[in-house]
Amino acid sequence: MKKITLISIACSFLLAGCWDERLYKDITIVPIIGYEGEPGKWTGYFTHAVVAAPDSIGFTTVEGSGVSVEEARLDANRKTSEALDPSQVLIVLLTTEAVKTNLTETFDVAYRMPSTRLSSRFVVVEGEMAPYMEKTENMGKELPDYYDENLKTAVYSSVIPDGDIQLATRLLLDEAIDLQLPYMKMSETTGTPEVAGVALFSDKVFSGHTLDAKESMTVQILKKRPGKYAMFTYEWKKDSKIYPVTVTLVTYDKKWDIQDSKINATYKMKFSVNEFAYNHLDKEKTRKEVEKFLSEELSKDFNEVIKKLQEAKSDPVGFGRTVRAFHPRLWKKGKWQDTFSELDIHVRVEAKITRTGILN
Repeated sequence: MKKITLISIACSFLLAGCWDERLYKDITIVPIIGYEGEPGKWTGYFTHAVVAAPDSIGFTTVEGSGVSVEEARLDANRKTSEALDPSQVLIVLLTTEAVKTNLTETFDVAYRMPSTRLSSRFVVVEGEMAPYMEKTENMGKELPDYYDENLKTAVYSSVIPDGDIQLATRLLLDEAIDLQLPYMKMSETTGTPEVAGVALFSDKVFSGHTLDAKESMTVQILKKRPGKYAMFTYEWKKDSKIYPVTVTLVTYDKKWDIQDSKINATYKMKFSVNEFAYNHLDKEKTRKEVEKFLSEELSKDFNEVIKKLQEAKSDPVGFGRTVRAFHPRLWKKGKWQDTFSELDIHVRVEAKITRTGILN
């Protein structure tokens, strides 16, 4: 018995090791990937690390092409001295043409391979891919850091949703809610990529519609998934003079009343005042006037965003989830994106000022 035990222990040492071990001397890390094209004709851009100096690391981009995104990577791999390793990728950039296909099918390899980093982000970009893969002096930092920090700031300020490629697939497979992805375009002033809002998906493909930063922030609030801060600025007219009013969302509650083919959505919002040069918020009359003004402006903006969502046949807010759970007759009318586009949806915002700052 002891002899068998000793033999078993000795054999266990022979079995020890990492089956998926990859040595850094054989691979190069790829933090940014960009794709453009269509099924059967893909071009991939892979930004990978290189040793710029004995004590520093830089980044360069290699291009590959193929009938699939994986073949594009393999083609690019043949042009480098080390194997491209996408297991640490932060951002996957996609042109508006590339997202007109089902992402779960296009990126089957990403979900099938165990080494895939599911916490990376999909980002839709306007125009051709090549300029987005180039570092410029105005960025002030390396390309991966530039994209990562800009997207985190946009999430923080409620401009884009906080989601990764794992969540993206869950939303694409859910018939009752649609995907929204960060949307970037080149700044006309700095020539660098900037977060412009979100790209709206209908069912499983890009709808061709986008929202700007303010409209996108409205969607995050409608969905009740804003970031840490959500701020609005409006111009209030008083005594023939214009006063900017900037407020920050503190807390809010939502209530959806769904009847037949009509949805009445009420959002009761509490705000803190950041900017209000007219002052006198300690007076109830002034505060009520401003609250009424904010309620009307926010209600108007929220309803305009709903109209744009219906035009795109895109429901990133998730009205469909509530309809599917509690209103089966409405849900069974047909494909949800078609039903959603024809609903009578009205949003009412009730604004209340609860914090006026250190000045009255």
